[in-house]
Amino acid sequence: MTKKEINEIKSLFDTIQDCNILKLAGCYVNGEKTKVKTFSDSFYNLPEEEMYKYLEIFRRTLSGTPGKNLVDMSFVDQEASNDISGKGLLQKLRKSELNDEATLNAFYDKVIENYNYVGNYLILLIHQAYDIPGVTTDGIEMDDASDEIYSYILCSICPMKLTKPGLGFDDDLGEIHTLRQIFAVELPDTGFLYPAFNERSSDDSAILYSTRKTDILQDAFIEKVLDVSATLPAKQQKEGFNELVTTVLGRDSSFETVLSIQENLKNTVKEKKNEAAGEPLFLDKETMRNVFASSGVSEEKLQVFDKKFDEQFDMKLLHERQVEQEIASGDLEVEGTTTSNYVPNIKVEEKLFADNVAPVRNFEVRNKNMVLRVSSKHTDIIDTRIIDGKKCLVIELTDDLTVNGIPVDGYNPDEE
Repeated sequence: MTKKEINEIKSLFDTIQDCNILKLAGCYVNGEKTKVKTFSDSFYNLPEEEMYKYLEIFRRTLSGTPGKNLVDMSFVDQEASNDISGKGLLQKLRKSELNDEATLNAFYDKVIENYNYVGNYLILLIHQAYDIPGVTTDGIEMDDASDEIYSYILCSICPMKLTKPGLGFDDDLGEIHTLRQIFAVELPDTGFLYPAFNERSSDDSAILYSTRKTDILQDAFIEKVLDVSATLPAKQQKEGFNELVTTVLGRDSSFETVLSIQENLKNTVKEKKNEAAGEPLFLDKETMRNVFASSGVSEEKLQVFDKKFDEQFDMKLLHERQVEQEIASGDLEVEGTTTSNYVPNIKVEEKLFADNVAPVRNFEVRNKNMVLRVSSKHTDIIDTRIIDGKKCLVIELTDDLTVNGIPVDGYNPDEE
């Protein structure tokens, strides 16, 4: 989905009058993975203040950067023969308009079994029918020219956090008392939109997956509940690309070669973005190989690239690193959970989101003593030279030079 298409659906949650949410359903899950409470009701039966709180959650579910927080994913089983997970289960939820209690509970059970979270959380589902307005050639909406009804479900999974202890004023008693701690609903960590809204139309072959954390995949949830193929999280794409370059170049990892790869990557992305017309841009293996080749990487090194690219983005190896990170951060309990021992079998699409690997704004040079950031548009101002037997980084001085905000003279004796 393009940013424009995401924003069109997201804008439906701006006001109560426009949202047209037909049904709201949910399940509150405690830290022992037990269903504490399930509920289902017409959205418009809720108090107005609560409706606005829910709308904020739904807006946040569709907030973020396409390709990073919001990722298009396609179903592995497009035939939808399995009605207890994947496309089949989501179709049953949508067709029932969230009115089938058995299907709702099957979905909750599947999520609880596979969602990796330590603590209490809330599963929210809504069903909405959007009367897609026609659009003129110059982009003006025609309210009376609807072409299609887009019937979809949106899922938001929100952590529940215990409120802080403290003192507060009791209006009824007119006294200060200790506040009662409760579990409050926070903004969503994970969610999805089904079906996807591609080319302003319902696309049953895909979902839009939403994640607040761009460095962690909910492996079991994606595989066992949604049954979709996935791209790697943004952080893993960036780190994986850096490791790929390091391994391929080896001892030939000179400043000039790395700079050339970054420059050619930036130019490739710029060219392809002009062709993509606003759609999220992904780079496949062939495109990346061409970037390396045009940067002067030898044929011998390109053969290393062919092998390393496939290995670098192996899901099982990445999962092991992810589990280590989650254990270290306290997000994953090792004992008493099956998820910690779960090895994913997700079909990973071997392509990288351009903005995750390309130097969009800055080119960064770093060592233990300094950090230098140069606009990716002006990398020509830096060079390397041998001075007094030492390899040095040379930066062109200009008249607008400042040090800690203080203007200094960019004096050049050669200009005299």
